[in-house]
Amino acid sequence: MGILTATAASIGSHSLDLLETDLISLRQQVRVAHQIRQATWDAAALLSGRDNADLLVRLKPQSWCVAECLDHLTQTTRAFLPAISEAIARAPKLRTNRRLRTGLIPSLFIRSLNPPYRIRFKVLPQLVPQTLSSEEAWSGFTVSQSELLATLSSAAGLAIDRVAVKSPVYARISYNIYGVFRMLAAHQNRHVWQIGQILKELDNRRASVWSSHSA
Repeated sequence: MGILTATAASIGSHSLDLLETDLISLRQQVRVAHQIRQATWDAAALLSGRDNADLLVRLKPQSWCVAECLDHLTQTTRAFLPAISEAIARAPKLRTNRRLRTGLIPSLFIRSLNPPYRIRFKVLPQLVPQTLSSEEAWSGFTVSQSELLATLSSAAGLAIDRVAVKSPVYARISYNIYGVFRMLAAHQNRHVWQIGQILKELDNRRASVWSSHSA
């Protein structure tokens, strides 16, 4: 397929995955890194063999197409990355072998994000999809995934649950950085699942039309 010029394989392994360690915090970060890469792999599998036009179909007038879901994920990652990087720069080193804490608010968000989901969130203007080009949407998504993985890798060995940032999308809310990484991974899982549902419904509609014409 044309848009898969930057495939999931291009999301390279970062040093975080090569660490063989007994440090609990690093194992936690490796799991988050795997979730982020898994979202890219799953998206690539769903899009494989698809015509570009499939990624631009809106099933309802106000719903998103596949390309818009991908672009929304890119916009979300890029909204958070500057604040995350700044917080990592001031994070202290871990002094004990302990688990990183997610925090209450991120934990609640993660629970509500996991598919199949019932709660829908109003998308803020800065996170609204900005492109209807399937190629640009896929390329932007894979690049932002790589940037997110590199940023996560840079936090190895740091107490990133002891530094917090104000949400770039909800100014009244603050999260610790480990919680943010987990939220972003869960948010990706939510929308990759949504992409699967869009494509499944599109296929069902086509099968129904083909069946009615064949009858």
